[in-house]
Parts: sequence; C-alpha cells; structure tokens
Amino acid sequence: MNDHPLIRNALRKEFGKVGFTLMLHYAIMNLGILLVLVGFWIVVYLAIHTGPGATVQQLQQINVLIEENLPWGYTLGVLICSVLLVWKHPRLCFRTMWKTRKPMSWGRFFLILPIFISGQALFQLLTPLLEWLFGWMGLSLSETIASATGSSDSLSMFLYICLLAPIWEEILFRGYVLRTLEPFGKKFAIVASAFLFGVYHGNLVQMPYAFAVGLVLGYVAEEHSVVWAMVLHMINNLLLGDTMGRLLQNLPAVVQEFTFLVLIWGCALGAVIILICKRRSVAAYLRKDKIHPRCLKYFFTSPGIFVFTGVLLLFTTLLLYL
Repeated sequence: MNDHPLIRNALRKEFGKVGFTLMLHYAIMNLGILLVLVGFWIVVYLAIHTGPGATVQQLQQINVLIEENLPWGYTLGVLICSVLLVWKHPRLCFRTMWKTRKPMSWGRFFLILPIFISGQALFQLLTPLLEWLFGWMGLSLSETIASATGSSDSLSMFLYICLLAPIWEEILFRGYVLRTLEPFGKKFAIVASAFLFGVYHGNLVQMPYAFAVGLVLGYVAEEHSVVWAMVLHMINNLLLGDTMGRLLQNLPAVVQEFTFLVLIWGCALGAVIILICKRRSVAAYLRKDKIHPRCLKYFFTSPGIFVFTGVLLLFTTLLLYL
C-alpha cells in the first residue's frame, strides 16, 4: 500500500462512508427518542389546557411515565435504521454478516466468557481515575457514572437493554462495520470497529470499557460468528447490567457489592490465567495479519470518521457542563 493520492482518497472515502453511516444512525436513534418525547408532551399539553390542569404530583408521574417509555423511541430508531441498512446493503444483511467462520465449541466459549466479563474490572479501575481527573478540572462525573451503571426501571427498558440493544449493536458494529472494514485486514477491522463502538456509547466513563469489550466481540465475530457476539453481549447486559442486581436486591448492600466483586475479579483472575496458559497461541495470533499503519492513518483522517468522533466527543463533553 503506497501513498498515491488516488489510493489515499479512495481509502478515506471508503472509511468515511462508515463514519457518516454511523452518524446518520446515531441521529435517527435520537430522533426516535425525540418523537416519543414530543408525542407525550403534546398529550400532556392538551390534557392540561383542555382539562382542569395538572398537579405537581401528576406532572411527576408523567415524567416517570415518559422515562419508562423512552425505550420505544430507541426501538423506533432501530426499526428505521434496520430498514435503511437492509435497503443499502441487502447482501451484507442477509448473507455476509451471518457467515460462520469456525464452529464455536462450548469449551472455547467458556474460555472467552471470563475474558469478556473481565472488561468490567477495567471499568472499575478506570472509573475512579477518570472521576479524579475530571474532578481536578472542576467537573463531576456522577451522572455519567450513574448513566453507565444504571439498571432498567421498566419492562420496556429491560427488553431493550438485554435483548434489542445487544442484537442491534452487534448487527451494526460486528455486522456492518466489521465486515465493511474486513478487506483492509482482520485485525484492523476488529480494532477500528471496537473504537467506533466505544465512541458510539457517548459516555466518557463507558468509552474505554466499550472499546475493550468491543475488541473481544470483534474477535468472536471475526473468528466465529456475529451470533456468538450477540450471545456474549446479551449475557453481559443480562447478568451484569440487570438480572444480577435484581436477584440480589433483597440482600444487604455489602453482600451485593461483595458478590459483584467476586464475579468480576474472579473472571479477571481467570482471564489472566487463561491468557498465560494460551500465551503461545495468543502471540501467534497477534503476529499474523498485522495492521498496516497507513490504514490507521487514513481511517482516522477520513472525513466521516473525523466528524462522527468529533461530534460524539463534543456532545459527551458538553453533557458534563449541563
């Protein structure tokens, strides 16, 4: 690969398409939420101005109702994005992204699972560091952390977080993004899709964690199947994002925290042991199909990736000041 202007421009254009597509999908998802909010507030406005009015308590109940039904906005966004993705990339959506590269055995799956879950240990290590860093600059990450660690408060939110979101995000990032970037190298596709996955979360605390688990999900999708990436993603959201908390909610807070720590750091210890035992095969995998530096250069300097990353980082930074 050389630096001929035609090749450089072609690569930046190809990578840029991915960034602009994600930007469009991100906008549509937020539009879906906006439509749900507007719909609710129109109903509230009509009820208040055509009826006896609303008490403070009723307005609080309305706010709770809106929050509980926000997942329908996400769902609307997913449906619109799915239609657009199928329309633009029918072959990719119906055939390419679902191909099985190598069969996944249960033994191999349970070797990958603790490595995947140990990403939570990284999250726990980085969160206090980021909180201290931004606190030193006079900014608070409390709401950002709460947003990243909160569980579902309604059935619709539970279904979205634990089922629809994992399926859609794997289709978008390990299906569309990974397969689109795959011709430029498997490892490049895994790293680039993980980077975009992290940025897409729009949460400064969650971004490093999403990037780390995105690497594992990308590896699983690339070496096995996007379906197995979906399974891992759903297990993460079900177990660590919601179900475990609900199962332990009647226990003392100390017991709940201890259980989570044992699970997460037990998996982290297991991941270290697995990686040590498999160090030769891991090293051999890393030596193969190295990422070409120019791929990274043209990827990060392509207009679409630059705009997508810049807008999301700007948006997440502005939220700290609101």
